[in-house]
Amino acid sequence: MKTRQHTDQCGLSLIELLLAISVMAILATGSVQSWQSYRQRAALELASAELLAFMSRLQQAAHWRNETLLLRIGKERDRDCLIASRPQGAADCFSARGPIYRLPMEGMRLELQQSELGLGFYGVRNTAGAGHIVVQGKAGRVRIVLSATGRLRRCAESNNDLAGLPRC
Repeated sequence: MKTRQHTDQCGLSLIELLLAISVMAILATGSVQSWQSYRQRAALELASAELLAFMSRLQQAAHWRNETLLLRIGKERDRDCLIASRPQGAADCFSARGPIYRLPMEGMRLELQQSELGLGFYGVRNTAGAGHIVVQGKAGRVRIVLSATGRLRRCAESNNDLAGLPRC
């Protein structure tokens, strides 16, 4: 009887298999971190763009109705919100009447810096109380600036590369 010995290899050795798995694990770890960073930057850009659009709509509404709308930061569970109300309006998100902007993701915060007049829009001559609102997330900070003449603009406070946003 003749027996045939197979000298051709079919498949991978254990060392080759472990090497391939370790390379895939390293690449997957890097891509997951990159994806999370991208999502955080995209969420910060989205939140700041939505807030800028919200404030622009408020400015137009105050001018159209010739009324004063002041901006305040309120809390809704663990998320911040921006409340637009008349000067004696409520300061929490549940009992406030009027337009409210809620941050789209948990872990984001709002900060408000304002002049003595208060941050807001005055319908008379389309003016505003100067100040800025900072949207802070894990990817950095974006500032929405409101000048006394009513000009709204958006800029990045942090060093992170946020597409299309100039540095403050």
